[in-house]
Amino acid sequence: MKYLIIGNSIAGVSAAKIIRRHDKSGSITIITKEAYPFYSKCLLPYYLRNEVGFDETILADENFYKENNICLVKGRTVTNVLSDKSKVALDNNEEVVYDKLLIATGASPIQIGNGPNIFSLRSFEDVERIKEAATKYKKAVVVGAGPMGMKVAYGLKGLGCDVTVLEAGKQVFTRILSKRAAFVLTKHLMNKGIEIKTNSRFISYDGKHVKIDGASHIEADFVVMAIGVKPNVDFLKESGIKTDTGVIVDSHMRTNIDNIYASGDAAEALDPVAKKYTINATWPSAVLEGETAGFNMAGIETQIKGNVSYNSIQFFGLSFVSAGLLESDDLQIDEEIIDEDIPKNLFKRLVFLDNKLVGFEFLGDVQNAGIYLDILKEQKDITQFKNRLSYLDFDYGKVLKFAGTEERFFI
Repeated sequence: MKYLIIGNSIAGVSAAKIIRRHDKSGSITIITKEAYPFYSKCLLPYYLRNEVGFDETILADENFYKENNICLVKGRTVTNVLSDKSKVALDNNEEVVYDKLLIATGASPIQIGNGPNIFSLRSFEDVERIKEAATKYKKAVVVGAGPMGMKVAYGLKGLGCDVTVLEAGKQVFTRILSKRAAFVLTKHLMNKGIEIKTNSRFISYDGKHVKIDGASHIEADFVVMAIGVKPNVDFLKESGIKTDTGVIVDSHMRTNIDNIYASGDAAEALDPVAKKYTINATWPSAVLEGETAGFNMAGIETQIKGNVSYNSIQFFGLSFVSAGLLESDDLQIDEEIIDEDIPKNLFKRLVFLDNKLVGFEFLGDVQNAGIYLDILKEQKDITQFKNRLSYLDFDYGKVLKFAGTEERFFI
């Protein structure tokens, strides 16, 4: 069996591990456009800030590929998938055949504006370019107040830059925090010296000033774009593989072509909570999707379970986690329960639909978030103890989970 994986980040590597565990003799080839072995893109902002070193970002060195008999092809890009012939074309005109293919190509930053001092952060090379700019200049503008934008702002602040974050929307972390939680986090970040301007749409950068919608200008020595990412699926246009925003997959992470799978930031799967196809562009989802694809590619029929959106981030000592459905125009939220102690930066919000936990967000105390994540994934009726879950001082030791003919939660 010839397994081919396009992409060498967490989704692709997770799949390769599962395949090798269950197929000791099949050949596994991973093709990546990068020059490095597997590293954590999540750690790049902390590498930028010098909180972690280069070696700490490397999650699998060359020995990993050797020990698992995986052929890693670095510095090559797949330009086309010839699905009818079960082979791919590379940018050097070579072709690679496969029996089963995984598309784990990830995503690339959405870039608006070009210039010598406009950057994005997605690779080691990006980090080095931004670090070089930060040593020469002090005034930085970050465009976008989502997870990556705020992590970049955090990193630049650690390098001694004066940082202003521009967000076109009404709040930071629009998709993963409610307005109340965003307010608490914004206050914390601004107290640490990061300037945040919401309702401020980037228009242009002339090398000295950023122009904002409404004719305002902000002085800036360099700009980092972090307005989102776009799945790397353009090379599939003539492949016959069904795509929308990303590659459409079923619960086995299989595409519309039987021997082709997709996972990670390039895959668009059904979210069990939101009840719609979406890209859960988070590390935990990429692991789960990659492993599920790996099982099925190795011939072990497996359906993905619990693939919900989940984010966990820390800034200047304040942690927050959020998961599931928090704000939605598509689904009517039945109830929300909030408990908070804002002076202490403590906030807890639970969201319910049909007496099921469909979303939660915690700021400050996040140590028991895993319990809530399990309950969220289970999607079971929790009427009997729903109200008690919101207490900041809730005794989690009283939540017991029993497996039997019917799983139940008991208080």
